[in-house]
Amino acid sequence: MSVVQILYFVIFLSSCVLGAIVGLGGGVIIRPILDVIDYHEVPDIAFLTSTAVLIMALVSTGKKVMDETKIDFKKAGLICLGSLIGGTLGDQLLRIPATHFGDNNVRIVQTMATIFFLGLAIFLTEKCTLRYEVKNKLFYPLLGIFLGSLAVFLGIGGGPINVPVFMILFSLPVKQATAYSIVVIFFSHLSRLITMGIEGRGYGSYDLSFLPYIIPAAIIGGIIGAIISRRVTDNAVRKTFTVTMCVLIAINIFNLVMFFRG
Repeated sequence: MSVVQILYFVIFLSSCVLGAIVGLGGGVIIRPILDVIDYHEVPDIAFLTSTAVLIMALVSTGKKVMDETKIDFKKAGLICLGSLIGGTLGDQLLRIPATHFGDNNVRIVQTMATIFFLGLAIFLTEKCTLRYEVKNKLFYPLLGIFLGSLAVFLGIGGGPINVPVFMILFSLPVKQATAYSIVVIFFSHLSRLITMGIEGRGYGSYDLSFLPYIIPAAIIGGIIGAIISRRVTDNAVRKTFTVTMCVLIAINIFNLVMFFRG
């Protein structure tokens, strides 16, 4: 057991707890921190993050269902169908710049886009008062494609934009929006992991030695996060979401400066 593996366990555990509470999936927290540590390359970070987010989302959703959190699974299913397609599309979009421009340039693009969407998420959550009730079922898979593509391309789990989008388009309170976000995150990352296994060199090409630390962290984090989410108020979840976004913007700006220097 190395120091880095223990550090990864702590990072993934705390990220999955926070991600499960505010519907972020954990990826938006994990990826910039792993960029700072700079131990793995982009493909390994993507694989480890998607694995953790997938497990956390499954555990967290199961716990929320047992706690009787209201989720319209017909609506969620159509959105998730789109997110499966979107996850595959986002992975293909990520492969193009990774192949032609190198890891550092891909990280620069991801980080700049992440900063923009984090800022947009803060505005939509705190300042935007628009609320709709979209009922056209044809719209749901299209929304899923967009959210799934964005989640996987940025490597951030999708939550930062999922939560305010669900609040606005479906008039959901923030806690219910986080539940829908976690469901969509699960399917977008499921499609990504399947794509990773089918294409390229298979799962053996990734650093699997970290899975014994990451998988337990994701399971424990998903359970703890779901328990905390049930016990706190909507306002507490919203404020936690906003504070988390602000901290992540700061981390991503620091990373961006380091990437340009490198």
